[in-house]
Amino acid sequence: MQLNTQLLVDRLVQRIDLDRIFLFNFLNDSVESPHLLLVVNPIKGISVQSIEPIIRLCMADMPDIPFHVIWTGEWSNQLKKGSLYFTYASLPAHLLYQADSKKSPILGGKLVISLMEMSHVDYAKGKNLADEFMFACYNFHSKTDYFQATAMLHQFIVLRLKGFQTMAGVTIGKAQNLEHILKLMRGTLPGLFKIFTYDAHSTPLLRLLDTCHSYLKKKDRLDILEEEFEFLLAHCQAFGQALDSMVDYIWNGVAVYIKEKSDRAAAVSVAKDTVAIMAKKSHPIVSGPATLENFSGFPWPQKYKDDANLLLDKLYSGCHPEQILLVNYQTDGLSHGNPFQERVAQEENGIKVELFLVVLTKRNSPYTFQIRKVGDVRASVVFLDLPYVEKQLTLGGRFVSIVWQKSWILRQKSTFNSQLVPMVINWTAKFQKIKIISENAVVVMRNLLLTMTNSPLLMADTALLLLRELYSIGIQTYLRCAVGYIPKNTDLLDLMEWSAIASTDVIQGILNDNELDMLILSIILKPQEIWWKSAAMDMDDQHKNLIIPCAGAVVELYERLLKAVVQSIEQRIEKQANVETI
Repeated sequence: MQLNTQLLVDRLVQRIDLDRIFLFNFLNDSVESPHLLLVVNPIKGISVQSIEPIIRLCMADMPDIPFHVIWTGEWSNQLKKGSLYFTYASLPAHLLYQADSKKSPILGGKLVISLMEMSHVDYAKGKNLADEFMFACYNFHSKTDYFQATAMLHQFIVLRLKGFQTMAGVTIGKAQNLEHILKLMRGTLPGLFKIFTYDAHSTPLLRLLDTCHSYLKKKDRLDILEEEFEFLLAHCQAFGQALDSMVDYIWNGVAVYIKEKSDRAAAVSVAKDTVAIMAKKSHPIVSGPATLENFSGFPWPQKYKDDANLLLDKLYSGCHPEQILLVNYQTDGLSHGNPFQERVAQEENGIKVELFLVVLTKRNSPYTFQIRKVGDVRASVVFLDLPYVEKQLTLGGRFVSIVWQKSWILRQKSTFNSQLVPMVINWTAKFQKIKIISENAVVVMRNLLLTMTNSPLLMADTALLLLRELYSIGIQTYLRCAVGYIPKNTDLLDLMEWSAIASTDVIQGILNDNELDMLILSIILKPQEIWWKSAAMDMDDQHKNLIIPCAGAVVELYERLLKAVVQSIEQRIEKQANVETI
């Protein structure tokens, strides 16, 4: 039988609400063979296991291919957490079917490399610990103490799997039951179940591993025959070798993709290096060269500078604006600072660049806000037309005035020669208005939180929509008060990310390591999942009980951030008053 991929896709799509299908090669009993990753949109009342018979029906007259079924939300979370197994399986080259044109949430190259290094460290640590137990196993074997030798084998396998959990995107936690752990990894490690089959013959023998571990904890003993131990030893050694091969296979697959992607970007950068790029810095606030050429004065690796210049070239050639201004930049710990406050952040080594640009057009642009990406550089772009800028400068508009004074000119038309001079900002009037806005928003958010808390019957979908409203009130109020401008027609996630034009306080306050919190956040960022697919109905009680605490944390976060903004403006006014007095 041959695998007819198109026929298989047609059958699957007709019977299952699929988001994506990936076909990739993976190791199965040390032999490279095709595997399927099926990303399924959640269906109310249906479990992943109940879909598996339908998949086998579609493959009845085809070769038996190992497959892994995962809900769309969980798949996206695995990629965002950096699971190398799902990253490898979801590489663009492996995509067989996609329901829409949405981009895959695979992380950028530099971040994937960092995650590869972290996964390698975790796996090496688990392997080293496991090898110590294997050495102890050999010692007990030499003493013919097969009970303790078997208990050491149990720890050898458990530690190997725990070292692999980061790469696999599976949380084992403190679990010690080997059979349970293997079931958790069934989709990720289908080939290993040919070693640990748990069939009628081997199940009693393989369960001796868990039994010996349990007896050892109770300070009890169990008689293990030499033949039983030799059977388990052979299987555990084969398991360890197979796991090493799989890890190397995943590692090499992702590394090849990253290298190819980097080579393509480098080739484009070399071609662009022949173009002379001249830009001038307007009204410098921080130390640096008066002329900005290829970001030479920035503390970035050359790869980031090349990607940034390529992004600017594409942006400029696409819309031919009057000017492209750099207001701020952020990386992991590296920032130009907050141009909307007096303080300047310390610069540290980062790994990925985020640019915050203002594109000045002669007349109304069809765009108001865009996200652009090239290589390791991502840009959040706001489009402003000259009449709006002229009006705001005349009125002393805070956002436009600060952009006009404190930004860098990266690209500019040779015919553009504006002599606009911003009016002095009336910070006292701004302070009174911002104080009222922030205080009123906090009261509204508290009232909304009180409604959620005191509701006798708060359905999960309603709670999620109210939580989204809290996020929306908070981020828009923060941008209104801290920056003085809210990009139009911009979704909630882009607003959160764009807030880093001032500081990363919002992003750092929202993101954490709690998987349930991140699941709830991923749901509310796409309300259509709640409106049309009843994603909230699939949440268990543990998820539901987290919504109100999440809401409380959101209110607390934005209340603290808004208070800091008001205090910052108040300090600015006091500083100006002291200068005038002197």
